[in-house]
Order: sequence, then structure tokens, then C-alpha cells
Amino acid sequence: MRSFPWLFAAAYAIAFTLFGFLIAFLAKDAFLAVADGFERLTASDFDESDPRAMLGLMFGMLAPLIPWGITASLGSWAIWAMFESASQRRYVRDERFSLRFGADELRMMAVGFFWSLFYIVCFGLPGLMVFNGMVGMLDIAASDLTENEVARRILPVVFGSMGLILLILPVYVFFATRLAPCFAMTIKDRRIVFFDAWNVSRGRFWPILGAFVILSIGGSVVASIVSQVLQVGIMMPFMGGIDDVESADDLFRIIQSPTFLVPVAVYALGRLFMSGLLQHFTGAPAAFAARHDPRGGVDDAARMAVFD
Repeated sequence: MRSFPWLFAAAYAIAFTLFGFLIAFLAKDAFLAVADGFERLTASDFDESDPRAMLGLMFGMLAPLIPWGITASLGSWAIWAMFESASQRRYVRDERFSLRFGADELRMMAVGFFWSLFYIVCFGLPGLMVFNGMVGMLDIAASDLTENEVARRILPVVFGSMGLILLILPVYVFFATRLAPCFAMTIKDRRIVFFDAWNVSRGRFWPILGAFVILSIGGSVVASIVSQVLQVGIMMPFMGGIDDVESADDLFRIIQSPTFLVPVAVYALGRLFMSGLLQHFTGAPAAFAARHDPRGGVDDAARMAVFD
């Protein structure tokens, strides 16, 4: 029990760091094409007065990265499912740390997919509205209106977007807390569980939310301090060399050098180690709620098994 979080976080950091470097290596030609495109755009006399045309051109130049973005998302989804399953097996089945890809992980991927749909339902449409508002703000800023008129038109968009997010956030927190035991329930019942987690969290909303907030805030503060120390001690000395970059080829030559790769790897390992600890510890409140399911918990089943 004492070694599990550290083994979990170390394996989490190594797995995601190696996966990130692998994707970056395989997609280097696509990154180079995008960098060349932006370099040509900067050197051209493109009319920047039309914000929508500018955004369309930028998104078009990013097109070579779309397949790699999809590949990275699918790979990250699978790796996340492996670690989330290992974490929940520790809480629900008292298993030692182990990574595999089997039935538990496939079911966890399905639950993660449902959770993503739930997140998109809550924030997708509002996010699209906020994005459209930001594009509208660019149109207003590029117009011939006076500063007072620009401010009068932009302020409602800004405050309206903030108000929409503040209105939706409590709704998301409520439903997310009630559905949070779905990951542990999927491991416990060995089947895909999502909406049934609502019954497990009944009467436990505030303990689950309170424990999650305490763990996440405390862990985030520690992770932020570690990240800042790593940035100052490792990344900052390297960043001075970026000032000598004059072309995309120069940039990629620096990126592929050991003087860049080693500090980035050390930073990624440290930052992802803290992320792994956060993922494991913040999942505990909902996992214990599932373990002590009032309809029949893990410990109850173990006690009854004595009489089998």
C-alpha cells in the first residue's frame, strides 16, 4: 500500500513521457511543415485586417497536425485507461500495482468516452459560443469604430461569456460528483457502469466533493511548486538559446539536440510524476464510495465469502 502511489506515479511519468517523445519524433515532418508555413506567412504581405480570414489560414496551416493529434488522443486514452484501471483496482480489489490491457481497460475506455461526452454536453456548446464571441471581438477590434464604441460592444461579450461559464460550472460539478464513482464501479462490477453511479453517491455528495477539493487543491499547489522549480532550474537556462533562432530549420536543430531533449525529459518526468500522484489520490473519495456501496460493498462480500 505504501509503495503503490510512488510506483504508479513513476510508471505514469515514464509512459506518458516516452509516448510524447514518440509522437513528436514521428510527427517531426508535420511540425516542420507547419513551422515553414508560419514562416512564409510572416514573410508575406498577407492582409491581417480580416481576422476571420487570418484564423482560417492559420487553421489551414495546422491541418498536417490533425492526424497526429488524433493518434496522440487515442494513444493517451488507452494509456490513461491502463493507469486508471490500476488505480481503481488498488482501491476496490486491494491489488498490487500492475499494468495490463484487457477487459478492465477496455471497459474503462468506454466509461472515459461517456465521461468525455458528458463534458462536451456541459461545455461544448457554451465553449463554441465563447469562441464565436471572441471571433466577433476580433472583428470589432479591427473595425473603424472609436475606442468607446469598441469597448461598449466587447464588454457584453466578455461578461456574457464569463456569466455563461459561471452558470454552467456548478451544474457540471454537481453531476460530476454524483457520477464520479462510475470508474470504481466499473472495476468492482466488472461491467460498464455510468449512470448507476448515481445510486452509489446518494447521500455522499458533500463528503465526495469535499475530499476531492481538499486533495486536488493541496496536490495542485505542490505540483505547481514542483513545476516552477523545474522550470527555473532546468528550462530557463536553455531558453536563452532560442533568441538565436532565425528560421524553422534552426528551431528544429535546437529541439533535436541533447541540450534541449534532456531538460525537457527531466521536466516532463517531474511534472507527470506529480500528475500521476494527483490522478491516483483524487480518485480515492469516489472509489471508496463505490467500495462501500450501500447495496453491497466489497468488504461485505468478503465477509459473506467466509460462509461459502
